[in-house]
Amino acid sequence: MPELEAQLFQSFCDAMPYGVCLLDLQGKIVYWNAAAEGITGYLGPQVVGRIYRGDMLIHCEGSKGGAEVQCPVIEVLRDGRAVSAELFLLHKEGHRTPIHVFAFPLRNAKGEMRGVGEIFEPTPGKPESPGWAGHTGREFEMATGLPAAAESRERLQTLLHSRSASTSALILIEMSEQHAILQHGGTALLHQAVRVLAKTVAGLLPPHHYVGCWSDWRLVAMVPECKLETLEALKSKLAGVGSSCAVKWWGDRLVVGIRAAGRLANSFQTADALIQELEQDLKNSAEGNE
Repeated sequence: MPELEAQLFQSFCDAMPYGVCLLDLQGKIVYWNAAAEGITGYLGPQVVGRIYRGDMLIHCEGSKGGAEVQCPVIEVLRDGRAVSAELFLLHKEGHRTPIHVFAFPLRNAKGEMRGVGEIFEPTPGKPESPGWAGHTGREFEMATGLPAAAESRERLQTLLHSRSASTSALILIEMSEQHAILQHGGTALLHQAVRVLAKTVAGLLPPHHYVGCWSDWRLVAMVPECKLETLEALKSKLAGVGSSCAVKWWGDRLVVGIRAAGRLANSFQTADALIQELEQDLKNSAEGNE
């Protein structure tokens, strides 16, 4: 009889037009229905058995300066009470969709909490598209929270025409496994990896540096008052980043491999010419490693 009840329950959940997610007390996903696959872009086999990602749901006021609210699932696990909220869901492809979420404790006959249930559905409204100052309308650049490629290019051109050009350095950094990252977690994982990469790079650079996007998997860093020996030391640090640059994704820890090339700026060069030299350096570095 319990087996028949379990089959009926699963059939019921599979037929639900709403996303249904069930978790154990460790936050591990034990059930993910077809509607959840369609709403989030994540297939059941990709998430069942993995730890629930708290950053999938973003409070609607977050892009408007409001205080960040804890994920409903995490709140239920912490407080043991039902939570209802209007949120943005971060889709696997990177865009955000407004949804209504209801999360609640699952209890046994004794009233003991044994897990968490979550039901979610899209709500009327357009996907979030905040117009941040200094950013283009490209989803990638907005999702990473970094200065856009257009802003980085403008910053570089200004630097090359300034008096400080000869004492500044330019460093181009790229993820070496961007295609594997995309296959593993889609655009959402790529955005997260770039954020982690930017934070790691920024922590290695001296004060008054600039870090911004250059492409979907490349960052550019500009370092003022940088001598040749300082640049070589920075390149050595970046080459030795190793496992310190990693992303947690559905319970996995994914190391973000990077390559970096740096040169002192030259006011007699154009921005394109300098970047081409750095791109060739990166290409030579990749071929050398192979």
